[in-house]
Amino acid sequence: MKLRLGVFAIGLLLVLLGVLMPTGWYDSLPRDAELPAPPIAGIVLLQISLLAQGLIVCAISLLNFRFVPLNQAQLLAAPTWSVARDGLTARVALALLAGITLLALALRLVNLNSDLWLDEISTVVVYGPMSLLEVIGGYINFNNHLLNTLLVKLSIGLFGETEWAVRLPVALLGTATMPVIYWITRQMGFSRWVCLGIVLVVAVSYHHIFFSQNARGYIGHVLFTLAASGLLVRALQTDRLRIWLLYIAVMVLNFATLLTTAYVLVAHGIVGVVALYIVLRRGVSPLPLLQRLTVVFGLVGFLAFQMYALILPYALVRMQAKYTSDGGYFSLFSVDLLTELVRGLSAAAGIGSGPLALLILAAGALVAGLGFVSLIRRNWSLTLALSLPVALSLLFIVINGLTFSPRFMLPALPVGIFSVVLGVQVLARFAGQALPQAQRQLLPRLAVTALVVLIVAVSLLSLKTYYGLPKQAYRASIEYLETQRAPGEVVIVADLAEQGFRYYSRRMGAEVGQDYYFVQSVADLEAVVALNRDGNSYLVTTLPRFLRLRKPDLEARIERDWQLLQSFPGTIGNGQIVVWASKQLPKTQNSTQKAGSGL
Repeated sequence: MKLRLGVFAIGLLLVLLGVLMPTGWYDSLPRDAELPAPPIAGIVLLQISLLAQGLIVCAISLLNFRFVPLNQAQLLAAPTWSVARDGLTARVALALLAGITLLALALRLVNLNSDLWLDEISTVVVYGPMSLLEVIGGYINFNNHLLNTLLVKLSIGLFGETEWAVRLPVALLGTATMPVIYWITRQMGFSRWVCLGIVLVVAVSYHHIFFSQNARGYIGHVLFTLAASGLLVRALQTDRLRIWLLYIAVMVLNFATLLTTAYVLVAHGIVGVVALYIVLRRGVSPLPLLQRLTVVFGLVGFLAFQMYALILPYALVRMQAKYTSDGGYFSLFSVDLLTELVRGLSAAAGIGSGPLALLILAAGALVAGLGFVSLIRRNWSLTLALSLPVALSLLFIVINGLTFSPRFMLPALPVGIFSVVLGVQVLARFAGQALPQAQRQLLPRLAVTALVVLIVAVSLLSLKTYYGLPKQAYRASIEYLETQRAPGEVVIVADLAEQGFRYYSRRMGAEVGQDYYFVQSVADLEAVVALNRDGNSYLVTTLPRFLRLRKPDLEARIERDWQLLQSFPGTIGNGQIVVWASKQLPKTQNSTQKAGSGL
């Protein structure tokens, strides 16, 4: 009775908070001044959510809600196949998993202190000085991946504002993916040996390491999506309260990582609908399972909505403004996007970008397609839970005519690896049908082992190039400029190069407004050139695709009046930093370093 009264009192307090909450503080939160006013204020959404939450809590206390386990007929049946065996004991497998996880951590700590790139710098510069309330409730741009921002602030507070401290949280989250991958692949029915091989492939994966050293929310999103999908399937099979609560907690963390977790929630809802249909086909009432899923998904969605209520109106307005045809991203069915995908995958695989690379990638795609079909047959619920979020995000982009960045497909990376491995197993079984029984059973294991060894070797070779370059070479380009320019010669930094050069030029002792000038338009450029007409000038640009699509007049003026002097590549795709010289300076040989393949 006392517990029910306590719950009712909490609900009543939430109702009062929703009704009586002061609103003056909301108007003082930082906003992007260039965005139009949204149709509804975030504070109104927060008040509504608090009021609704309070009423729900009061209702739960009055109804004396209890968790009643479902019977077996109302749940999903576990897969009928048995988990493959290979003679590897659980203790040895866990010891090997620990070793691979340590290897993954080491690979993610290598060169962690290299230059930050534009989006990482934005997180530090824009959100670093903000209070906790301003981080949660303010809205400047999409760079506030909430959980990552909070972890970065914590890491900087503990270790100081260094590159490695900014990236340490994502490096740890990327490392934590290894045991989750092992757990998921065991649910998929792979043997312990094959599971360890898959974990090893992810541990040395170029793109997984790239995003584990990118202080953004993407790698955390991969981790929490994997964990939540596995928990959902387990919960549908066992209906244990502990697993449902873990699922809710992981999904809330996933939403705190990226708002695009909404696609994951919808995908899991589709899995739930299919589960309800299966229960109905058995002749059993699906209503108890429907009630369970409604409560669980409703609670996740409600908590996520409450988390983002203050910024959601601005985020929707900015999404329409940013992901348009002139925003610098890619149209989903464009040659540019295909070229970028091939470039990134080819560079990570160390196979170049010629016809042979296209042939290898096409063959890999066919093998992955075969494996994906087999994954569906093995564990349809887990496969759909992992793969549908990317499909739904692409569908949303197409319907709304938005543009696209390849990094949006990162959650598909684990499923892609699972599919390739299983596809090779299926092909090996097919090829070994004419062999004796012992050899027929051995061939798939040998084929997967050979595949893992090949992928690991290629990945380690590609990492040599990756570790040799920063994500964007701000320090190297500033050092170059400081050795090239004479006293009185100025550096003009254009468009998106501004924030990175402001950040690093100050740290390296350059004088902003005396040595370095920042321009965002042709008029700005002409004004700075006029002020320094008597001396030579240098000009810096980066992200040339964005410059071309966002400010074609500025790009045309640079091409007309300036000559390319040096290019500094980085692992961010299209993120090279280019140094130009005014026409009167003599040309020098351009940089011939190979750019990286970050997506």
